[in-house]
Amino acid sequence: MKIMFNQLALIILWMLFLSTANSRAADFDVVIYGATPGGIAAAVNASREGASVALLQEDGHIGGLTSGGLSNPDFRSFECLGGTWREFIHRVERHYAEAHGEDSRQVIDSVLGAYSEPRVARLVFEEMLAETGRVTVLLHHRLDSVETSPVPGTTERMRVRSANFIGPADSELTVTGRVFIDATYEGDLIAAAGVETIIGCESKAAYGESLAFDEPNAWVMAYNFRVCLTTDPANRIAIEKPRGYQPEKFDLLRDAITDGRVRSLRNPDPTPAVLKVRPIPNDKADFNDDPNGPISMALKNINHRWPEGDAATRQEIFEQYKLHTLSLFWFLGNDPALPESFRTEMLRWGIPKDEFADTGNWSPALYVREGRRMIGEYVFTEHDTQPAPGSVRAAIQKDSIAVADYSLNSHGVYSPEPGVNIGRHGKQVVPYGIPYGVLVPKQVDGLLAPVPVSASRVGYSALRMEPCWTALGQAAGVAAALSIREACELRELAVPKLQDRLWDLGAMTVYLSDLAPVAEIPLPAWDPPGSFPAALHDWPVSTPGFKAAQYFGTRGLFHDLVDPKSPSGERSVRVTGQWATAFPHHAIGFEEPIERPLAADWSAAVGVELAGDLIPDGQMTRRTFLQRLYDRVDPR
Repeated sequence: MKIMFNQLALIILWMLFLSTANSRAADFDVVIYGATPGGIAAAVNASREGASVALLQEDGHIGGLTSGGLSNPDFRSFECLGGTWREFIHRVERHYAEAHGEDSRQVIDSVLGAYSEPRVARLVFEEMLAETGRVTVLLHHRLDSVETSPVPGTTERMRVRSANFIGPADSELTVTGRVFIDATYEGDLIAAAGVETIIGCESKAAYGESLAFDEPNAWVMAYNFRVCLTTDPANRIAIEKPRGYQPEKFDLLRDAITDGRVRSLRNPDPTPAVLKVRPIPNDKADFNDDPNGPISMALKNINHRWPEGDAATRQEIFEQYKLHTLSLFWFLGNDPALPESFRTEMLRWGIPKDEFADTGNWSPALYVREGRRMIGEYVFTEHDTQPAPGSVRAAIQKDSIAVADYSLNSHGVYSPEPGVNIGRHGKQVVPYGIPYGVLVPKQVDGLLAPVPVSASRVGYSALRMEPCWTALGQAAGVAAALSIREACELRELAVPKLQDRLWDLGAMTVYLSDLAPVAEIPLPAWDPPGSFPAALHDWPVSTPGFKAAQYFGTRGLFHDLVDPKSPSGERSVRVTGQWATAFPHHAIGFEEPIERPLAADWSAAVGVELAGDLIPDGQMTRRTFLQRLYDRVDPR
């Protein structure tokens, strides 16, 4: 608490300082715009590596969507979670254990810390930011402009030198830094720095993606709010009829409910449903859009101006979504044509008194699923999420700095008439690595973009998830600190050095379903299916062999371990929400004895002679062999 108080005092002093003068300047090693989970991960990791960091945010909110109502984060299996996100959910679990007891209902309902109330998520983020004493958080600072200059010895490249912000009381702040990081959902910093960006959808011809459009367009995936509601009478504010409510806007939904095409208020009850509702601790739930019905929480067509919109434009769109959401809730609880079961269920829910107190108990964070996307050194596409030829695994990414496993997912981008949803898609994937090049602009130095990353619109639909953005933010923060320490350009940073440091921190660059990054946070034991262990764990304890396995896995050593033509019928099983057991055929069998043919193949693949303590003796496990092999080739 003392650390948090000191950090808060520092923020207040900054605000008072800025309010007494019209124009000031400050200098940091790393400057980050956007206090999203990706930005927080970048700030925390850069500061832990010794860098001084400024984290600036346009409004007063810390934590982006994760502390803004998105309490059911998007990933498929716990086995894909490492590094900063795994630390975050562990801290959430620890918070509930300390506040309510290790065997409490709150710990169980947090599902290993993956479910959290918005206020708890923000508290944990604030704790992480405060601990090193090297992160200066500057809220209510809106980006105004970016200053660049030519890179000496080049004719095309520019370097970001400083960024200008408008702060409280219209004060002006110029911030200089060695590395700048754009962690906004919209890509505001990269755009201001002159980085080439794209908004909307590419054509099929652009990257040969099956889910792309025949022709390009500027449509952006529909937004909505992720709303935290509660059934606790002592904590519930009843949802009132909003000013501007128009019942006729819900005619399609009313008809679909009354004639039985929409069968329930909320998923996972019988589908199709109006809403997705996921319980979280303390009698609350995360309400989300369900794109299966004719009308839900998302609105199409009105958000295409958001990515490039000024503050007034974005506020106008924000208010339209807020009105729509509150109108939908009022409709579901009060329209006399609806079944009583719908109305009774909806009226149980209200707005929590203990959430978002500084913004009238309503989230300040609209779910901006897409904004600008950078066109960087590597463009991530649909192809990067699919099995590589001759393998059950995705293509080898030797420069991988993060992994993710969520599907290609879009809620739709355009509606030419009510009830029609163009651009909605869903396609399964296998866990995929994400190369460093998605963070690096082509022609601008001193800048990384872990949130508005370089990807096609279809590829971005798999990356646009908070655990993935957090992993990319961690990589960006570590890369920034390394580049400063080694006095090299970000684009010239030795990626193996970055990977090595990320593995030290429990981050993953390849998906291995049977080797967790830390020993004391075991993989969930789904016994029986649908249940979760509720034990509190210590953080962090490195798993033996983790770095060796990540090193070799990222270099493709395990890609032909399973014959894709004859895999077993094993498949992942959904446990709760979209979470499922580990992806099949991605285990390495680390505790199995290694046979000589496999040992010979693996050693030959990395140019090491199968001799001495590498020769299998019938007892040596694959884990032990890989560790010994790693000791022979360890680049350090």
